[in-house]
Amino acid sequence: MKSQIENYFKNKSILVTGGTGTIGSALVLKLLKSNCKVVRVLSNDENGLFELSEKVKMVLSTKETGQNFFKNMLDTRIRYFLGDIRDYERCAEVTLNVDIVIHAAAIKHVNIAEYNPTEVTKTNVVGTQNILRASIVNKVSKFLLISTDKVVSPVNIMGISKLQSEKIAISSVETHGKSKTKVSCVRFGNILGSRGSVVPKYINLLKNEKNIVVNHKDMARFVMTTDECTKMILKAIYLTKGKEIFILKSMKCFKIVDLANELLKFYKNKKSKIIIKNKNNFEKLYEELFNIDEIDYLFDQHGFFIIKDIINQKSKQNKKKLLSSRISNFNFQKSKEIIPLLKKTGIVF
Repeated sequence: MKSQIENYFKNKSILVTGGTGTIGSALVLKLLKSNCKVVRVLSNDENGLFELSEKVKMVLSTKETGQNFFKNMLDTRIRYFLGDIRDYERCAEVTLNVDIVIHAAAIKHVNIAEYNPTEVTKTNVVGTQNILRASIVNKVSKFLLISTDKVVSPVNIMGISKLQSEKIAISSVETHGKSKTKVSCVRFGNILGSRGSVVPKYINLLKNEKNIVVNHKDMARFVMTTDECTKMILKAIYLTKGKEIFILKSMKCFKIVDLANELLKFYKNKKSKIIIKNKNNFEKLYEELFNIDEIDYLFDQHGFFIIKDIINQKSKQNKKKLLSSRISNFNFQKSKEIIPLLKKTGIVF
């Protein structure tokens, strides 16, 4: 299937919103190494666009590829668009003559989002509505929304807003009538090493001999590597028939306190301590991949849990088996497996 997926993107024009973020930028580089026609990057982060352009130069203008390859890439196969998904007119401009839209732009930091609910709604909800409507009007072939496990039984503004964005995406056929655009979503866990995430935060604290604060001794999270995320996105786009939510079946999970302890040992830090508050700040103890109601529409296929058309299809999967794998207090990574996983992703070395 790998070669089929690679061939699918050949000569396609692709837009990545939020293309300067952790997943967006990794995806841009992956797409540029394929035979796609052009990659458009939309971001409201001017400095982020500049840094991405420099990263593209560094990664792609190597001895192996040669300067001519890079010049052609710069001239014809990548475009950097400064703009905001809150602006419908800009969304309409950047989606013109595009085959695939990958919507990664969002406000994602839970604590920041909690105190800025109006701004979060403008970006995560209205922004999604804007880029989706523009995609449908411009007859984009496929639209993929990047979502999060925090949409399941949400307890914070970020999760609520992303759940709304999922509902907007999946219900687009009903709200927009017949359309050529196939709309789907992917649900991620926590991205290891992403900007502002817990791993680089803890590493920075340890390097500066500061204490690590863990919100609760039992708090656990699903985790994914950047490589897993980019591969999942491309595979989901290839497979989708529309109105589907893709969830990686092999997602790992571990306790946050285990992560803190293993990092403390790895950096041989004897001055820092782990302080456990046993208090949740706008977050759940455990995340969930899907809720109980979604199980009726859940299919185990292609290495994914796929939630299909909630109106027209019902699954015949074993519900008890599915229930045991949906919550992040199941099948923890062993403590000794955490550092090798982080080494594999290049976060620690």
